[in-house]
Amino acid sequence: MSYRFTLTALAAFSLFGCAKPVTGEPQADFTTGPTLVTVEHAWTRTDDGATVYVTVDGKDAAALKVGESVALRLPEGTYQIGGYAKSLIGKVSVEPVKLTTTAGDTKAVEYAVTRSKPGFKEVQPDEITRPAEDPSA
Repeated sequence: MSYRFTLTALAAFSLFGCAKPVTGEPQADFTTGPTLVTVEHAWTRTDDGATVYVTVDGKDAAALKVGESVALRLPEGTYQIGGYAKSLIGKVSVEPVKLTTTAGDTKAVEYAVTRSKPGFKEVQPDEITRPAEDPSA
């Protein structure tokens, strides 16, 4: 009977001991800026349908299911557009793509799984579906 308590205590400690403390840091704002960057989660035959979490320079920007897209507004500069997917063992990171933005420009990034390998790539803005909520409107 005491071994059950020990196992339960170890399981609870391992789950709660790994939690990140809340730091109170403000979330990044991707709704203002002169450059429109559209990110789309494209459907492919090898995609397992997992939600991909889009990051900009390591900061969470959006969560996309298959077929969804999001419009981000960024200031001028160079950014790493990447992301991750959650799995049973934690986060599975996806290699980011480097994107350089200029004022008034429109950029597009596509996330797709090709040959069982997930990745982000820059594409022409007319190659992807526009998101339903366009922040420029």
